[in-house]
Amino acid sequence: MRAGDIELYKNFLCTLDGALPCPNLSEVKLDTEDTLYGYIAKLCAAALSDNGAKTATYGEEDYAATVVPTEPEGLEAFAGEVAECVYGLISENSELRSGCAIFSFFMAEEQPYVAFFKLPFLEMYQCRLDAEGNVSWVLNSKVMPKATLKNCEYFVVDGLNRTVRVADIEVYIGECKMNYLAECVLQLRTKASEKKTVAIMHEAATDVIRECYPKEQVPEKIMEYKSAVAQHAEATGSVSVVNVEKTVFADSEEAGGRYRERMEREQVQREPIPVSPKTERALMRKTRIVTDNGIEILVPVAYLKNPDYVEYVQDEEGKITILLKDIHLIDL
Repeated sequence: MRAGDIELYKNFLCTLDGALPCPNLSEVKLDTEDTLYGYIAKLCAAALSDNGAKTATYGEEDYAATVVPTEPEGLEAFAGEVAECVYGLISENSELRSGCAIFSFFMAEEQPYVAFFKLPFLEMYQCRLDAEGNVSWVLNSKVMPKATLKNCEYFVVDGLNRTVRVADIEVYIGECKMNYLAECVLQLRTKASEKKTVAIMHEAATDVIRECYPKEQVPEKIMEYKSAVAQHAEATGSVSVVNVEKTVFADSEEAGGRYRERMEREQVQREPIPVSPKTERALMRKTRIVTDNGIEILVPVAYLKNPDYVEYVQDEEGKITILLKDIHLIDL
């Protein structure tokens, strides 16, 4: 998703500071040529592309369905309610930082969304020289945070399909650590992000491989797992617990059973889990092969188990030879 794919319809700015008597919500009229328009569009695009975001859904009877607008005209009431809620949480919980908030109703690929971003206050100063040659430091009121999700707390709601993407952050509210934007503001329970889900699947698979296979088979089996997941993601746009069981652990009932149990404990669904193009690219990237004598080789995941490019030959003593094939040029 690119900023150019975002069309902003309505925007509000707000100061969320527990030291102030209330949040001051103000609408801003923006033209496509305005710097702030481009800034908000970049934030919206980044949020929709963030594979580290947690996700949630809600039904007709849930609180979110009663407050999330599906038309731009409803943004002010929604922004006011969210601002009051976040302001109250900041006032009562020292771990929550004050900041400035952006509310936006926007379109992306003909789909309407509502977004909330909370960015930290900046204390950036600039050096000035007056007519008499005196140097002074003054607060630069024009400085804006970078248009990235770093240090940004956010959620984006698809009100028509009732789906939510929320920044994967947790803070203490009272004595409980939680994702306050989801649980307190929108009153929703979230699922792990696709990035975290992929990491959970990988950790479980490698643990099971080390537990269930002979030591000399472990490296090749892990390569088989990485290759299988990457190929499945490229072909289907998803990752699948069932696919891992059927392809990687087809040769071991014990390993397949342990992996299935681990996924159940981690509450990873058995249905295919859609992943973004960003996650697909990450799964297809190079992986590092490290030998016991210190040699490191970076190999594209797609080549790991392709004998046309990489072959592993093991002799009677258990020593492994790695053959790199179809090479036309070596660059040092």
